[in-house]
Amino acid sequence: MRKRNWRGIVLIGFILAEFLAVGFDVAINGSRIVKPIDFGSYVFRGSDLPLMAVTVGLVCYVVYLVIHMVAANFRKGGTAVKGVTRKLNPKHGWFGIFGFFGFVGIPAYVMQGQVWPFFFFAFFGFFGFFYEAKMSCTLMDERFKEEQTRAQLVSYKTGFGLLWVVAWFMGMAGSHIGITYVALIFTVSSSLIIALVLFLNSYLLYKYDTEEAE
Repeated sequence: MRKRNWRGIVLIGFILAEFLAVGFDVAINGSRIVKPIDFGSYVFRGSDLPLMAVTVGLVCYVVYLVIHMVAANFRKGGTAVKGVTRKLNPKHGWFGIFGFFGFVGIPAYVMQGQVWPFFFFAFFGFFGFFYEAKMSCTLMDERFKEEQTRAQLVSYKTGFGLLWVVAWFMGMAGSHIGITYVALIFTVSSSLIIALVLFLNSYLLYKYDTEEAE
């Protein structure tokens, strides 16, 4: 069986193990980890370990998959000929599905007050690999470089504008809301903005190039 198939099976195994660990914590461990933890009075028990270990393992494995994908992309998908775009497998675009893990932040925030899972929304930007793959081995002539610069300028201006709006809103309303809400809004908004910029970089370049070809 191919290694990439094994990686998918392992990921599914981690996800199933996470659900089982949550069920164990709720049914047997009295929801000690699922419910908000008072770290001032918290005392570790052996029964807390399954959910903690599986959660850390899942996060580390997702990070490993992303790093492996990026490294393989640069190693194998580099430009074979100078002046030609890199060759990219369109299946890499499916890594954007990891962005849906950001919705795990909703129960994590409600039960634990944790906001870090929302950072997974940034992985939505990987859907842009679908469009970059369509541009594989494209000649990087002067016209292409102009379109690339134009796509980057539009995507960065869009991201900067949205970030400015969020910063302005938080500057005006930040003193009237709790610090946890400030962290929540910044984490969600910045992650989605990063995803949007990454996606637009690839999508707009493909859009401009196909429009010129037509």
